[in-house]
Amino acid sequence: MDLEDAARLIEASRDYRLLRRLPAPSAWTLSAPGANLRRAVFVDTETTGLDPDTGEVIELAMVPFDYDRDSGAIAAVHVDAALSSLRQPSKPITPESTAIHGIRNEDVAGTCIDAAQVSTLLDQAQLVIAHNAAFDRPMVEKLWPAFETKHWACSLADVDWKAEGLGSAKLDYLLMRQGWFFDDHRALADALAALFLLTLPLPKSGRPALAAMLESARRPLRAVRAEATAFEQRAALKSRGYKWDEGAANRPKAWWKLTDDPQAEIDWLHAEIYGDDRDVRVINMPATRRYSSRLWPD
Repeated sequence: MDLEDAARLIEASRDYRLLRRLPAPSAWTLSAPGANLRRAVFVDTETTGLDPDTGEVIELAMVPFDYDRDSGAIAAVHVDAALSSLRQPSKPITPESTAIHGIRNEDVAGTCIDAAQVSTLLDQAQLVIAHNAAFDRPMVEKLWPAFETKHWACSLADVDWKAEGLGSAKLDYLLMRQGWFFDDHRALADALAALFLLTLPLPKSGRPALAAMLESARRPLRAVRAEATAFEQRAALKSRGYKWDEGAANRPKAWWKLTDDPQAEIDWLHAEIYGDDRDVRVINMPATRRYSSRLWPD
């Protein structure tokens, strides 16, 4: 019995689950090019730390691909044009960071990322995607301002994985639940793995994952800011999905939430948090600012 026969035997049993290694992009099942093709780039980073204020990019991967704007089907992945490059940070990489991604100080010594190549890939793309864009976007914008003008989407946040019966949005978990695994967790491997995930149908609805992500990312979203709330209301706000903003010189502290139905949030705040009909600040949040550190206009 060869390996494929053994795999089919295991897959036919209800008592076992089989994981297959992610195939090379040349073996992915892609769609025929449509009439309304767009270019996007999938981005992933490895960094010196998780703090967006102090962490620095030490590895950047950018994978360009073409998709049909109407169907969300991926038509081509341009691996030969992808960027995968290391960068020496201003401070040494800590052992704790190396334990996560395996990148050592000697690996990045004397290296830099070609800003012209980054700009070329961005100039060709209408959309930038990351799996956890709220982390990757602030990191790359600190070094390459060209990222600031692009529309962004997030394969972690812009797909309702919970509604698809999945208990976590971590990349390796999402792939394993659909029968796939990958070993290397460097930037290029992660970018390709997340892009492969978007080629798969969602497990419950059967919709193309990229189509679901695009539909969510295209929604006109607004940030509802709940200012001057009582301390004891924090649990209710967090349960509702609000996040905390420490404020700034020209911006008071507040709980806030992105929504496509701001009136529903205003009504909830009036009824459950304030107990009156005070004004609630609502701010437009275009895709050029979502997931960035530039959420709040000056």
